[in-house]
Amino acid sequence: MKKFVFIAAAALALAACTKTDLTGPQNVISFQPVNQLTKVTGSVFPTDQTFGTYAWTEGTTGEYFIENKEVSFANGVWSTATPYYWPKSQPVDFFSYYPYNVAGTVPTVTKTQLTYSNIDFANTQVDIMYADKAVGFTDNADQVQDGQNAFTGVPTIFRHAGAKVKVNVILGENEKTETDGTVTKWAVTLKSTQLTGIYTKGSCVLTLATTPATGLVPWVKPTQNVGTDTEPNNVNVWTPDVTLTNSEANSLYNDKQVKDLVKNEGVTVIGAALGNDQYDGVYMLPQALAAGQQKIYFTFKVVTYRKAPGATDFVEVLTQDNVILSADLLIDTADQNQILAWQMNQSIVYNITIGPAGKQITFDPAVDAWESKTVATNIELQI
Repeated sequence: MKKFVFIAAAALALAACTKTDLTGPQNVISFQPVNQLTKVTGSVFPTDQTFGTYAWTEGTTGEYFIENKEVSFANGVWSTATPYYWPKSQPVDFFSYYPYNVAGTVPTVTKTQLTYSNIDFANTQVDIMYADKAVGFTDNADQVQDGQNAFTGVPTIFRHAGAKVKVNVILGENEKTETDGTVTKWAVTLKSTQLTGIYTKGSCVLTLATTPATGLVPWVKPTQNVGTDTEPNNVNVWTPDVTLTNSEANSLYNDKQVKDLVKNEGVTVIGAALGNDQYDGVYMLPQALAAGQQKIYFTFKVVTYRKAPGATDFVEVLTQDNVILSADLLIDTADQNQILAWQMNQSIVYNITIGPAGKQITFDPAVDAWESKTVATNIELQI
């Protein structure tokens, strides 16, 4: 996978002089952003992106040392437009998020809690991310390397706040040859795909369990138990609103492009509709899955052809124009591939194989028993 580094170039106001107790040489605060799990192969943020940052010092009470300023990449350094400098004797804590100040995606930030409120994933298709809290730093560090570039600055490790879902459809075996030489084949056209019963809006609160004197501190994700009291199965999901979305109302979950399927070749039907080469999934509200709720529907056209023994051409014998198949997106199995939820920081790919042959038609012959009747009156014939 590519490495996705989000870099920022924006304005950052200089803190008041009372907050910039400078060390000997004026040491500008810089950043080294990395995203370990990204939609693009790799872990480095692209230098054409920006992110927002907050900072606190030990003496910060009720206000920020840096308050929601944009960080960008310029001249080989990640920093704010107006420089901030390391205080002389006070360690600094940092929190960063992506994307910077995009409406509907900005978290509410305190020293110990992050809150995303009423985020609408259906209308905000961006990779919402938050960074581990960097605690107790007194100078630019050199802790994060991606194998290609190394930046000196505040270690900034991003995590995905949302989930990402992609659906591929694959045509399985579509031709059979019988012992007498008869060949049957099926041509399958996918007419539409729909996801229904999807939660699209919700909220999420992340907290700090403990705060060490220095280092990177992951935020504690919210959890929901989708198991039982005796066999708990906790998943990292958001709290959804009460509205479920039908795909007809949202093109992200509704693909009506007609696709002629080719044996053993997969086509992406949900997750590659925006025409972006790097767009390989739909960003979803992290949510627990329930039987009969989040479902996928397919509409197919299936044409059956048959070639008799010794014949050279196939003959069409049956056309089914609107074959509708559906399945739950909940996959409740005993193995590690079960999908009980679309969790935070997860990329989920459904590969769905269509087998048009189905079962062979067979017969179950039986003969109804004779119903016995005896004539009560004798019939006498005279010769």
